[in-house]
Amino acid sequence: MRAISSMIGRGLAALAERVNPAVPEAMAGRVRMEQVQSILRMTPVMMSANIVIALLVNLAGLTGPHRVILTVWAATVMSYALLGLRGWYAARRLKSAKSAVSARGARRIVIQAGLLGLLWSVLPVLTMPKAQGFSGAMPMLVASVLAGMIGCGGFAMLTLPAAAIAYSTPMVIGALWALATSHDPILYALGGLLIFCHLVVSVSCLSHAKIFVERLVAADELEQQRQVVSLLLSDFEEGASDWLWEVDASGAMTYVSDRMAAAAGADKDALIGRPMSELCGAAEAPSGPVASLSALFAEQKTFRDVVVSIGVGEETHWWSLSAKPVLDMDGAFIGFRGVGADITQAREDQARISRLAHYDVLTQLPNRLSFLQALGKAWNEHGKPKAHGGSGLGCAVLCLDLDHFKGVNDSLGHPIGDALLVQAAARLRDCVGAQGLVSRLGGDEFAVVIAPSPGAEALGALAMAVVDTLSDPYDVRGHNVLIGASVGIAVAPFDADDPDGLLKNADLALYRAKGDGRGAYRFFETAMDVWAQERRALELDLRDALAKNELKLFFQPLIGAHEHETTGFEALLRWQHPRRGLVPPADFIECAEQWGLIGKIGEWVLHEACRTAAGWPPHLTVAVNLSPNQFASGELVAQVKAALAGSGLAPGRLELEITEGLLLHDSAKTLEQLAALKALGVKIAMDDFGTGYSSLAYLWRFPFDKIKIDRSFVAEMQDNTAIADILRTIALLGQTLNLEVTAEGVETAAQARLLSDMRCDTFQGFLYGRPMPVGDIPSFLLSNLARQMRREGEDDGAEEEAALG
Repeated sequence: MRAISSMIGRGLAALAERVNPAVPEAMAGRVRMEQVQSILRMTPVMMSANIVIALLVNLAGLTGPHRVILTVWAATVMSYALLGLRGWYAARRLKSAKSAVSARGARRIVIQAGLLGLLWSVLPVLTMPKAQGFSGAMPMLVASVLAGMIGCGGFAMLTLPAAAIAYSTPMVIGALWALATSHDPILYALGGLLIFCHLVVSVSCLSHAKIFVERLVAADELEQQRQVVSLLLSDFEEGASDWLWEVDASGAMTYVSDRMAAAAGADKDALIGRPMSELCGAAEAPSGPVASLSALFAEQKTFRDVVVSIGVGEETHWWSLSAKPVLDMDGAFIGFRGVGADITQAREDQARISRLAHYDVLTQLPNRLSFLQALGKAWNEHGKPKAHGGSGLGCAVLCLDLDHFKGVNDSLGHPIGDALLVQAAARLRDCVGAQGLVSRLGGDEFAVVIAPSPGAEALGALAMAVVDTLSDPYDVRGHNVLIGASVGIAVAPFDADDPDGLLKNADLALYRAKGDGRGAYRFFETAMDVWAQERRALELDLRDALAKNELKLFFQPLIGAHEHETTGFEALLRWQHPRRGLVPPADFIECAEQWGLIGKIGEWVLHEACRTAAGWPPHLTVAVNLSPNQFASGELVAQVKAALAGSGLAPGRLELEITEGLLLHDSAKTLEQLAALKALGVKIAMDDFGTGYSSLAYLWRFPFDKIKIDRSFVAEMQDNTAIADILRTIALLGQTLNLEVTAEGVETAAQARLLSDMRCDTFQGFLYGRPMPVGDIPSFLLSNLARQMRREGEDDGAEEEAALG
């Protein structure tokens, strides 16, 4: 019997492996647990039914010939059922401690079900054959009981088809064996009915078990996904700057994350149930308000990155909201679920970036971009003729820059230059006021757009006011600074066909104002374009002049006042252009300074003058004019050293002439360089003395060797006694300070006699010699020596005649 049970058990286990649906290995234990639990829940009912039915069958067979065997069978079935109830009770106590059932445990359930089925399979063998003395009603009862037991067993073990099949198959086999030996057609029909019932139960068990397992697997995957989503949402709310929110169909908040409550500055419970549209202000987009939240909720459509305002205390914060509508199982709208973020800091940063993009950081004036935008708007509204959609009133552009600003920047440093720009910008803004938009284009360049145009007279008055205002002295961190301004004006639609042309022509007018002497304003004229092109061509030619050896030095003699001997020459720069001819310095020196070429040109002049003077008689000096830009470069002292060393000229024979313009900005750097030059042994002269603001103060603050009286004083001294007195004072001042005094622009003998009486030391002017090329110097020196000897002879003859007389 044990061998038969073991064989049946192995067969049923194999059947269990075949009929059980495929399950992921990680879930197999849990699936088996759910299957077993489902069977255990029906075990009390199933076992009770087995006891009751076995007892009833036994009672029905008490009158039969095998009542003893039937009683033994009933007792066996009831005992097995009681053991099943006992096992159920024990499993119930251990239920909470188990989360999975092994494959061995499932096989044990299958075997137990199979053994119970075997017990019931004995019943038809005992009762159905008529030869055993049973009445005809007994086989029908047994067949009905077996059909019921197959159905009930299949229902009770529906989730574990192997157990259900193991339970019902032995009963069908036993019944078929008993029915087959009876040779009764009615019992054959009952056998077919049992087979059909068995097949229906088996197929139903297999189908239901598959659905049962699939639902378990799906539920497990859904739970894992839920846990992952929950974990991600938790990490999202903890680590991200965004937060979650939900509202119902009416817009009332149903879920508020802790981060959202903190951002709103409110208690989380106080926000639940509150309409979100009341919490947040109107939504906004870059172009302005677009909709309120209540309107967006009413549309029941997805929205993204909608910006709303919210009051947090006394401050206004800004949120960015995105959401999707939530639908129920029937597709009905039940609210919104979305994310939000506080973008207040980002908006403030964006506002700062936008301001940086449109305003100058230093002066806080609108920058070039803002100016071009304002100019485009002014052109569209007023600059165009009426026929093209404009108002016909016109608009104007004023371009201006600060005269002498570069000298301030170079001599006093960029911090002082920046502070000066801030003061100048404030003056300009106050001067223009509400008449137009003032902007800084870059460096010391400013522009004003005025729309509509007030007319030429008003524009001229405004430009003059700007020039006067910006030319007043500045107190910049203890430095008294003087600069000026030049203004160019262009008016639409007369001066241009588009905004770019209007700005270009205003710039041309500014260029002309600077070329005419600065400190003035000019309206654009058509001829300025030609003039600007000529200036551009001049710049290009000048840039090539050094390389093409077109620059030349001319020399004008310096004559001693008493003996009329030649004491030296002043080197004067000329430009021998192949097409323009001999270009005078007045036509290109200032341009060279503006274009940044004076540094290289000045260095060439130093070297060429020293090289030329080295071949003269040793008592002759050479004077070289220096530009303030050469001091600003910081390389002047090294250049002078190199020129002296390269030529072999004695330092005492070199005179360096500077103008008072260099000294307008008291600079330690300038003083340091002058002292270094004086230490080399060269002489330093102040050119154009008397034409500046405070020349007398510079004579004791800087180490000068000579002062040169400007030619304007010499030209007017005979007709103006005041100027003559000034010259006498200057000459006396030179004697007092032990400075050599040179008078420039001496053109007549009368001027020479008067200056000689004033005790001037040397003369320079057309009376004694015009600027000459270096090749004419030897003949000039010979001629001057002959005149000097003749004059000495005449003086000796006059003395002898006076003695004889």
